[in-house]
Amino acid sequence: MNLSELLALVDGFRITDKRLLRARAALKSDHNETAERAFCKEAQRYFQLLAREAQEHVADVDRRLDDSYQREFNLNAERAVAKRRLDGARDVLRALDKA
Repeated sequence: MNLSELLALVDGFRITDKRLLRARAALKSDHNETAERAFCKEAQRYFQLLAREAQEHVADVDRRLDDSYQREFNLNAERAVAKRRLDGARDVLRALDKA
């Protein structure tokens, strides 16, 4: 991937990191090998942190979803038991009305 493609990828994010913004500005004002290496180093640091935070967030959401699915499963089972009890009670009440 060439530098312009990398810059397009990075520019697709809303960057607020001052170090990366400074490196990007330095690269725009004076495109040289030193500025390019500095930008790549800062982009590497920033996006490694971003990936780590995003991975932790995904794992947290997955855990919460698993808990939610388990609660839903338990509630459905509890409802099925309550429904069977209700149906049985209604059957007895109907039989009593006919007797």
